[in-house]
Amino acid sequence: MDGRGEEYDEEQFAFTLKRKVRSRKLEFVGWGSKPLIEFLESIGEDTTKQISQYDVADVVNKYVHDNNLLHPSKKKRIVCDEKLHSVFGKKTISRIKIYEMLEAHYAENQDESDFGFLFGSDEENGVTPQKSLSLEKKKPLMQKVPEKPKSCFAAIVPENIKMVYLKKSLVQDLLKHFENFEAKVVGSFVRIKSDPYDYLQKNSHMLVQVTGLKKTSGTDGMNTDILLQVSNCVKDIGVSMLSDDDFKLEECVDLQQRVKSSLLKRPTVVELQEKAQILHEDIIKHWLPREIALLQRLIDRANEKGWRKEYPFKTLISY
Repeated sequence: MDGRGEEYDEEQFAFTLKRKVRSRKLEFVGWGSKPLIEFLESIGEDTTKQISQYDVADVVNKYVHDNNLLHPSKKKRIVCDEKLHSVFGKKTISRIKIYEMLEAHYAENQDESDFGFLFGSDEENGVTPQKSLSLEKKKPLMQKVPEKPKSCFAAIVPENIKMVYLKKSLVQDLLKHFENFEAKVVGSFVRIKSDPYDYLQKNSHMLVQVTGLKKTSGTDGMNTDILLQVSNCVKDIGVSMLSDDDFKLEECVDLQQRVKSSLLKRPTVVELQEKAQILHEDIIKHWLPREIALLQRLIDRANEKGWRKEYPFKTLISY
């Protein structure tokens, strides 16, 4: 580790299982489940138009505060009254899980939930993957595991992001073959400096996804400059503004939170796999010479250290 960021070993995608929040069959009325719609209407919310998951979570938190539903001894838990119990189906729930538990109550999320699993990160949810057993017949022997649906989501973890992360110097190399540049770069992740005026951003840098390219005339009016359009950033980014360092674990966690808050589209397993296959050879070719050079510097340093230890007086005389 060179201190500039977290180093991660080369390995396959860590597509892990995330247990589905929904444990009962829900009836849907328009954009939301019947229990959720009835709850919102009972407290005076207009449900004729879809309310975002984030806003509904705020509504629930306000309802909890107004009705003093916090657990008397466990302040991070909520005691569900009759209305909340009809939505969440539990006597008590965790405050930090409200947003996540609402996911199953949105009709738009049901296509990805039919298999009973989402291929996300266990670490994101604190959930241990479990096999779903048939209520009619539980077989003690081998059970058939459902094949991963192409629409299932990928875990936002360092092992996955590393496979589609591009450093500045690699982007500059790819730019030399412009005919393939867009196909390789769009959909990948890059690292840029955070907005200094964003008081919510604690990290000096952030991971963003490249969503498109933009061509502009160069300063001489002849050449063409390429700008990157990236997620969560109003301004387009020049290649020179990208970071050439490894990303940090904290920056990956920040990316994970932005995906959870719907500020960034959650990538699917297939999308990341296809992008990783396209970039694999380029990333390895870019990584290998740098690692060899680093190894050679370490060898030279070790040799020099050993030489000084063996001939300490010659080192002094040289000065």
